[in-house]
Amino acid sequence: MMRKDSTLGLAPERLARLLGITLHSAAGKGKEDSAQDISELIRAHLAGTLPFDTTVIDELPVIIGRLRNELIARAGETLGAVLTSPESDLDTLKKVRQYAKRMASSKSPKAKHAVAVAIYFAAIANALVFHHTKMTTHSYGSLRTSFGDLAKRPWMPTELVRLLTKAHKICRKKAQ
Repeated sequence: MMRKDSTLGLAPERLARLLGITLHSAAGKGKEDSAQDISELIRAHLAGTLPFDTTVIDELPVIIGRLRNELIARAGETLGAVLTSPESDLDTLKKVRQYAKRMASSKSPKAKHAVAVAIYFAAIANALVFHHTKMTTHSYGSLRTSFGDLAKRPWMPTELVRLLTKAHKICRKKAQ
């Protein structure tokens, strides 16, 4: 039986380019990250664009098959726009969520971990708010808590606060 490799052997740097997420932050090591540092880092990640590099686009059919045309159409769109758009498709959101999950579980600075967690839950929130789909095994109660906590962070961009707040309300109703 063949082992299924979801990354098809791509290095983390190539996966990061595919998703428009940088692997290396400007945050320094050995110091406590401030809300301002995390705010700047999440804004930098959200401003990153989806790839239009032809080498990455040529790999898209192998990596995500039928989504190739949709991603090409969205090339140049920021990660922030993808996370907050009602038009973002579930497969793209799942890829972003999975990448953010891997990014959060890697040994990275505290600020980068916080950004990865925010991106992870923003992808889940988009699916819940715009597609009425819970694309996680987390309970509605657990999601409600996470969305509420993240929305209160001083470094969270306004557009994500709105999305997380909507998802929080949905989870509050579903958890009852």
